[in-house]
Amino acid sequence: MLQQTKRLFAGVAAVGLAAVALTACSPASSDAGSTPAADEKVTISVSGYPGSDKPDSRKIWDDRIALFEEANPNITVEPTETKWDPTTFSALVAGGTLPTVIGVPFTNIRQLVSNGQVYDITDLIKGDDVLESLNPDVQSQAVFDDKTYGIVSAAYTLGLIYNRALYEQAGLDPDAAPTTWDEVAENAQKITEATGQTGFSIATTQNSGGWLLTGMSYGFGSLIQNEDGDKAEVDSKGPTSALEFLDEVRWDKNAAGSNFLMTQDDMRTAVAAGQIGQTVLGADVYNDLVGNRGMNGADLGIAGLPQASKGLGTLGGGTIQVVSPKATAAEAAAAVEWIKFMFLRAFTDKDFAIETAKARAAENQPVGAPLVPVVDEDQYQTYLGWIADYVDVDQEQFTQYFDSLKELAIVPEPLTAAQETYALLDAAVQKVLTEQGTDIAATLDEANTQSQALIDQAQ
Repeated sequence: MLQQTKRLFAGVAAVGLAAVALTACSPASSDAGSTPAADEKVTISVSGYPGSDKPDSRKIWDDRIALFEEANPNITVEPTETKWDPTTFSALVAGGTLPTVIGVPFTNIRQLVSNGQVYDITDLIKGDDVLESLNPDVQSQAVFDDKTYGIVSAAYTLGLIYNRALYEQAGLDPDAAPTTWDEVAENAQKITEATGQTGFSIATTQNSGGWLLTGMSYGFGSLIQNEDGDKAEVDSKGPTSALEFLDEVRWDKNAAGSNFLMTQDDMRTAVAAGQIGQTVLGADVYNDLVGNRGMNGADLGIAGLPQASKGLGTLGGGTIQVVSPKATAAEAAAAVEWIKFMFLRAFTDKDFAIETAKARAAENQPVGAPLVPVVDEDQYQTYLGWIADYVDVDQEQFTQYFDSLKELAIVPEPLTAAQETYALLDAAVQKVLTEQGTDIAATLDEANTQSQALIDQAQ
């Protein structure tokens, strides 16, 4: 059986380069060591091309492809709108129609490797300066039995998201976010009593309730599924304690607000509007809350996920760019060059990094938001130095979060039927928040039976 241990990596989500327009940037030559046959002309297909209803985003992609092809005249890139879909992936592989490059979730990579459905790129990263400067703790998510099966392009962790202004109004120190769940509950009550706003709440619909409950369960000390992905553990101590915490905030503290059927989009809008004092979300929310939803950046607090005395850490995930197992050697090498260009170049090419920062600043988008670097610490600090003139995010404001990343292990999502189990737990979260006196043990026992059935069906 393939082995992969829990990883400790620092961060939030990596920059989504396709979302940033560049005004001008000279193409960079490929690094030596990646392409075994530099003169061989190849065509690769790449996933993620925006739909025709997003012409601006398409133009960004078209411009990127043109730059890449100018730098790599032997490679032709054919963009596709194909996206990761676990229900069709195997058929695409079998039929030979899987794009040469496609992004897959951390959650699924181990199964894809076991099935022989991704290309072993181990030899392609050896001796490559860019690929050997990747953050090893992040990149390890794509490594099994000392072989590399992809390149991590984005990663995130769950964290405590809080409103610094509401903290101050409640007499709380915004630079001393809670590190335990008891402190979160106490702060929730103080915020509600002092401001009339919701002290603590989480999204509860569209699988977000189950996803967030899973992350909170890690903070309380246990998984919802064993590491091999073949046994449900929904009725374990972690989920039980997480629901008891929500029950306390809702019924004992009266600090959970009045809307218990919120989507994650609803939650983000409410947080940005200053209506929620504390929540749990992916800690990569700065760009969305401040850049897209108009929140005052000075009011946004991001801290590590609170922990019980035997907490496991925080839930993490992300995207790994993989290569089709049917790719030729030359196509695979070209695919790796594309991944480097599209997802890593902003961190490794000074001119490109500055142009990206300038473009974000010109669009009034935050520059320097906290993120998990996909490159190692030295390269990331170099990158920050390149863009220092454009950084408008106070890095010291997130010191507590950054410090927590040195201490909290990152625990991956469940391996099997994760989304289906999250849907089951949505209902459990909603029940606790809407029905006083809910029998939590019985609720989770029923969910555990249903989760095990889903696991058995998927295997």
